[in-house]
Amino acid sequence: MRISFRAALVTAAAALGLIATSVAPAQAATGYARCASGKFCVFDGQDGQGAMASFSTPQADLGAWRTKVSSVYNHTSYQYFCLYSRTNYQYIDPVHDVELLDSGTNVGDDLYYYHDANSHLDNNVGSIRWAHTARQCEGGPEYLPWDSPDVGDPGTPASFGDLNGDGNPDLLNRTYAGRLYFLRGDGTGTLIGAGWNSMTALTRHGDLNGDGAEDLLARDTAGKLWMYPGNGKGWFGARKLIGGGWNTMTAIQALGDLNGDGKGDLVARDTAGKLWMYPGNGKGWFGARKLIGGGWNVMRAFAGIGDLSGDGHNDLVVSDSSGKLWLYPGNGKGWFGTRKIIGSGGWGPFTTLRGVGDITRDGHPDLLAAQTEAFGEVRFYAGRAGGTIAYNGTNDYLADGDGLF
Repeated sequence: MRISFRAALVTAAAALGLIATSVAPAQAATGYARCASGKFCVFDGQDGQGAMASFSTPQADLGAWRTKVSSVYNHTSYQYFCLYSRTNYQYIDPVHDVELLDSGTNVGDDLYYYHDANSHLDNNVGSIRWAHTARQCEGGPEYLPWDSPDVGDPGTPASFGDLNGDGNPDLLNRTYAGRLYFLRGDGTGTLIGAGWNSMTALTRHGDLNGDGAEDLLARDTAGKLWMYPGNGKGWFGARKLIGGGWNTMTAIQALGDLNGDGKGDLVARDTAGKLWMYPGNGKGWFGARKLIGGGWNVMRAFAGIGDLSGDGHNDLVVSDSSGKLWLYPGNGKGWFGTRKIIGSGGWGPFTTLRGVGDITRDGHPDLLAAQTEAFGEVRFYAGRAGGTIAYNGTNDYLADGDGLF
């Protein structure tokens, strides 16, 4: 029996009097209030009563407490905790084993709730673990173990989306800790570096400096825009400053070549809702910007999808505030033709849209859409002839703080 208990436990626990929010200093602590800050505590009675044991680190084997734990209290700084009926955090037999994924800090939980005809957790806890994310709590890595829907044999490097030149689209994953990972689509991740939480926007779409490798643009908290040149191996060389003042932009999206000169370009929306095109010069920065138009503040998520319409020009996909999804076909001159609706509704929760290249290898660029929240779905949409997309499955789920680029 696998249980993911994601409800607002703090509210429920407070209503039941399980959280020691105020304890009279003259009275001895009782119940859950005995659990010291920074500890994870187990009790042999319900509601934090009876004997108590406290731990500072996850326990692969509770030893003598395996048959005693009747309630628990999370007083650590970690949001998620997992309880297993087996030792060593194992979940092997879905009929008789129990795994509980719980959430909340300063939260107590009685284990007699978790049982069915074949299994129970009360007085049957073999191991306990806590972590920053649900994925890590259940034994997964810090990074998203992304499995591409269709990673084939090495092929010709793609025009965009391919960071290591193996012909397969890749992703970048920034975690809650600010570490940036290269995801090659086979479930593994390679650490690029730390400190990326200082960046308020990241975007990429092909080569910016003319060396044939995909590059990355990132804006820092001071409003400076940086270009990180790709090395064709999945990570980046020394960054180069493009310029300051980019905090006036509420959206920044690399799109590839928009004006037909063969160099990667950029669009950015300012606080007034104006959309600007910054023409790339092929050297890693941009020329004088050109106004595309106003009224873009109604748009939410942006994606540089490539040539979805099939006319040989790069396009833009955006969602609006009403949940619709639009295709803006590039005209090869630096702006767009008449927009076309490609999603009639329901796109509001998907706050991340990413053009991921041609994963399906059918000649049409594909789209990734993610709900940027804990347990948010990562969906894959296959590009189709005529500039449409079709849902092709939910590929994974995000953890707290995950960002995909």
